[in-house]
Amino acid sequence: MDQALQQPDFPLAVRSLETLTEQVARCQNLPAVDGGLRLAEALDAMRNDLRDMRNEIRTVNRKLDDLDRKVDGLDRKVTAERRNAVARAQNAVVVRSNMELEPLCSVITGERLERFPGTLAYWSSWASQWKVDWKRNGDN
Repeated sequence: MDQALQQPDFPLAVRSLETLTEQVARCQNLPAVDGGLRLAEALDAMRNDLRDMRNEIRTVNRKLDDLDRKVDGLDRKVTAERRNAVARAQNAVVVRSNMELEPLCSVITGERLERFPGTLAYWSSWASQWKVDWKRNGDN
């Protein structure tokens, strides 16, 4: 028996089994092995993040709508004040009772005041009546 039978290399077998054990243990990291659980968790996290972003966008939109309304109101007030300044300048030169007055605008609606006196004579009687009404109702 010239040829000796090869004997097993036990240290190599141990290292090989350790390597095999390590690689098989890593199989749990595969999405197919964990039933897609980690993938589903990642998708749920993304869905929650998207929902949070949608809510934040809605909040920003509400704030922008509020700001838009405030800017519209401010624009209406500034426009009414500008028109009223022009009307006051025109009305300042009215000297006769039959001359027409330029009506003022409401700073709330921006529209011309409906019951604004049309002439200086009407203004005088309207202002007198307003003072009487105010004195009568002012203490209530």
